[in-house]
Amino acid sequence: MATPQFSLPKQWEDWCSWLLGFWLCISPWTLQFDLEPIATRTAVITGIIIVFVEMMTLSLFREWEEWINVILGAWLITCPWIMGIIDPSAKTNFVIVGLLVLALALYEIWDARRHSGNQN
Repeated sequence: MATPQFSLPKQWEDWCSWLLGFWLCISPWTLQFDLEPIATRTAVITGIIIVFVEMMTLSLFREWEEWINVILGAWLITCPWIMGIIDPSAKTNFVIVGLLVLALALYEIWDARRHSGNQN
């Protein structure tokens, strides 16, 4: 039975997604919207999920892991209105980070498919 090997992510997209996940975790206090509990919980929980998904890519790239990031990015873009988040800095943070997470995931999926197409 092969054991998964731990290695740091080789692609810059993984590093960026990690940083965005960590940023989400600390953003309520950095941007001072920590007094809005829904926004704080949403940022911290979504940030932890993004970091966890990126940790799964350490062993082997799987396209479905990037699709989770697509869903998380779309969630971040829409959550200010779904969750009724009032603070403008929280709204802006969620939309910008969501767009970046979404773009990085879609780019990584496209890039993986492009490289797999070159091997045939």
